[in-house]
Amino acid sequence: ARDDLAFVRLPAYSPELNPVEECWRQLQAVLSNRFFDSLPELTTTIDTALDQLSLPKVSDYF
Repeated sequence: ARDDLAFVRLPAYSPELNPVEECWRQLQAVLSNRFFDSLPELTTTIDTALDQLSLPKVSDYF
């Protein structure tokens, strides 16, 4: 191992360290407990939800 590398162990599940988890949380809020009659309806709903994501600034995580 190189002397200039430091290994840091992270918890198995740490959403506060992974900003994409907030994206999944918001998508789940839109999509959960819903029934879609067709694949195009699901696709449209997902596209709309992705367009409306409110993402925190990545710099807030560092």
